[in-house]
Amino acid sequence: MDHDALRLFLHLSRTLRFLQTSRECHISPSALSRAIQRLEREVGCRLFERDRRTVRLTTEGTRFVAHAREALDRWEAVTRELRGRASAIEGTISLFASVTACQSFLPGILSGFRQRFPDIHIRLETGYAADALEMLAEGRVDVTVAALPDRVPAPLIARVLLYTPLVFAAPVSPCEVQRQVARRTLPWSELPIVLPAAGLARASADRWFRRKRITPRIYSEVAGSEAILSLVSLGCGVGIVPRIVMDKSPLRAEVRALDVEPAIGEFRVGVCTQRRKLQSPLVRAFWDSMEEGAAGA
Repeated sequence: MDHDALRLFLHLSRTLRFLQTSRECHISPSALSRAIQRLEREVGCRLFERDRRTVRLTTEGTRFVAHAREALDRWEAVTRELRGRASAIEGTISLFASVTACQSFLPGILSGFRQRFPDIHIRLETGYAADALEMLAEGRVDVTVAALPDRVPAPLIARVLLYTPLVFAAPVSPCEVQRQVARRTLPWSELPIVLPAAGLARASADRWFRRKRITPRIYSEVAGSEAILSLVSLGCGVGIVPRIVMDKSPLRAEVRALDVEPAIGEFRVGVCTQRRKLQSPLVRAFWDSMEEGAAGA
């Protein structure tokens, strides 16, 4: 199977945009379309559903992502060995990290990794932490750095890098919400709440409100802690975010953490990959480097 076609397929599976993939892979849109069509004929099924506006992976295409990554990993390993360069690790590793991780501790760890393995290229993707394990399970990335659930699924392996509590963030600028949280007793029945739309933070928030027997007055449900802080800073309500997000945010001077009992919960932030991926020299090198970088941080 054409390894260049596999690389194009994997790139398109991430972007889901033919024009973006053709531009970033330096290939014309028509040549990209032909390459994908040849690949679909070779595997005997449609890998993408596409019309004039959208491109999406088919069920078969999602399954083929994992095969394509494994095939390229094996190819890179055997070519290194045949060239007599088994000790010189090179290639590309795909990494998904939350925006907060990219803004806080990840640069320091990646710096050490790059010094030790300059021939390993890092393809970094950012997005919502709630999507991290799904992207990993589907084989769309090799490694994720994001919040970890209490129980990591058996096919995955994780290593905790840091712990950070969840907090209620409130605005500091004069507004109705700021006046409400300034009271001796917080008026939970009146406070507008900005909640995470999904994920571990939302689950912790729901448990906290149930424990307190409070029905929250939901102002908005938002994907992404940074967006929650934006609404909080505007005085829209009180939001729930990881403390590290608030501490590293450009809006940190415009919000403050509220003291509540009991605590909302704690995030375990760590690195995660599929167990079988550790057989890849690239992933193993990154995994070991993360452990050393976290220990020295």
